[in-house]
Amino acid sequence: MVFKVDNSLLKKHLQRQAGRLGLSFNEFDDSSQKEPQLLVTELEHSGVLEKIASWKEKWPECFFALSVAIPDKELWIAAETAGADLIANRGALPRLVYDRLKQLQQGKKLVKKKVFEKAKPVMNKGEGLIGRLPDSTEDPIAVFKWKDQVCAVRDICPHAGFSLADGVFDPENGTITCPEHGSRFQVCSGERLRGPADYPLKKYRAFEKAGEIVVEIEQDE
Repeated sequence: MVFKVDNSLLKKHLQRQAGRLGLSFNEFDDSSQKEPQLLVTELEHSGVLEKIASWKEKWPECFFALSVAIPDKELWIAAETAGADLIANRGALPRLVYDRLKQLQQGKKLVKKKVFEKAKPVMNKGEGLIGRLPDSTEDPIAVFKWKDQVCAVRDICPHAGFSLADGVFDPENGTITCPEHGSRFQVCSGERLRGPADYPLKKYRAFEKAGEIVVEIEQDE
């Protein structure tokens, strides 16, 4: 287990909780190529969302825990979108991390398993919205087709929570515009292209198989 934490009190409490199980944290080395089982860092670090997204792609089995000093709903959602598995305030995080470390000692996997769910098709013969997963075990998901790609993103605008599936799709550049306040996103990358939303969309792996639309999501064991 490793941490990249500046707050000395948080460090102290994390080490104390790990010590209860005969474990300890090491300082995280940015140049390390070895996948850690668990990494703790702070949401206030500059560029941390981009780093988590990169780390998650590099280390898909690593459990990422984030502390937050001041709760911010949009930032919280953005952290989940980037790949954070656990987000909590500084006071609660050490105890929650202790619970995860205990699970590790019991041989349990911390990262949720991947499962496939079928999306409900939408009558659309061209590019644009082709399916929805309104009741997935995660959040509602919208599935789009653009230039022979099948792309799925979280169907909630991070600005005010409106459904993006009801927005306007631009086949020229594969963007969807929120119908309420005009935030714009690229449907295959999730990239935010225009505000007022401040953060990108969570994206999911999706494909068509035997005439059905399939989306890969995470699910608790």
